[in-house]
Amino acid sequence: MRNLPYDSLSTQHGTILPQGTIPDSQTINRSSTVFTLETTIAYVDDPFDGCAIPSGNLYQCTDGATSAQQDLVPVDYKRIAVEVSQLNSTIILARLVTNASAKAAETTSNTGMLLVIVNNALGLPVPDATVNVTNVSKNVSVTAQTNNQGYVFIANIPPDSQGGYHIVATKNGYSQDMTTSRTPQNPNQTQPDVSVYVQKITTQTLAIDLLATVDVTVSSETGQLLDNIAITATSSKIVQFNPSTPKNVYTVSTDANGLAHFTNVEWDSYALTASGNYNIVTTSPYQNVKVDPNDTQVVALVITTNAGWPRINDVSPQAGTAGSTVQVVITGVNFASGTTVKLHRTGYADIDPTITNVAANQKSVTVTFNLTAVAAGDWDIVLTSSSQTATQTEGFTVS
Repeated sequence: MRNLPYDSLSTQHGTILPQGTIPDSQTINRSSTVFTLETTIAYVDDPFDGCAIPSGNLYQCTDGATSAQQDLVPVDYKRIAVEVSQLNSTIILARLVTNASAKAAETTSNTGMLLVIVNNALGLPVPDATVNVTNVSKNVSVTAQTNNQGYVFIANIPPDSQGGYHIVATKNGYSQDMTTSRTPQNPNQTQPDVSVYVQKITTQTLAIDLLATVDVTVSSETGQLLDNIAITATSSKIVQFNPSTPKNVYTVSTDANGLAHFTNVEWDSYALTASGNYNIVTTSPYQNVKVDPNDTQVVALVITTNAGWPRINDVSPQAGTAGSTVQVVITGVNFASGTTVKLHRTGYADIDPTITNVAANQKSVTVTFNLTAVAAGDWDIVLTSSSQTATQTEGFTVS
């Protein structure tokens, strides 16, 4: 690389455009041992002459440094890094890093700049995520790893005002996030492919995080575990609106123990449904079920084919303070006149409401509980209508 012109210092798929002939990855045989060489070349935005990315009242460089001055041409020099490892090994045997600068000063051009930011569910940067940027009409195909700030910065990128840049962020063991193309049949994207303009920075933020597991146990209204029931989990995140198109839809059938085991689930809130003529009596925890990154969420689903069975959809509020009086509204269907509600917890006396009002449309019950001398913890809500019972397990918390 020391013998190449400065403008030729770029890899075949890296973030410096136009891309060059240097392989991003290659294997070399030395003394009957095969080594892997990984080469990365990227522009450095040095704070000496300002930084490019607006950040509050300051400007931020791609490595996290800040400056009060904005650098409109943030291609100060190039950083070259070569890592050597033995084939099929993750141990780095050697790492060489150097900076290379041009003989001439940086100058403006008729190209644009693209900043991709990859964060996790908490909005914190995700380092070492793989970002792919493609644009068919501009013959652009870039693959790069995010730095410690979660950034991939591409300068000298051909402008495109028609939203032609498609961006995908991935990482092993993580969910995936991407932009999507607008079409006449599909124009309402929540994260559309992006445009790039001359001497402007286009910023696109994507969010990925560790995948999760969801275990759903399915039983009938009489407590029988049900096998071979297809359970579908539909995400709250959408990739398109009007109509809404969910980002993720997972379907798993229950095994002989009534368990539907979902793996590689993206963090989100999910609506759960059962196949066939089943109606959901209760979901514990309540729908939509929240799934956190790198977690195992355990869900109990009670379903029925009896269209007249009472079903609990929601409870508000879902908590109260010991010693207080709280009014609770339970919404659902099939709440006949004379419906009763109580709080139940093993080892404690049941808590009956002081007031119970059933709506005429049979879709809500309003109860008032006196929580004086009630033990703190999670209590089941037991609702009985026409001798049929729906139990919302740990549906109300006393604090």
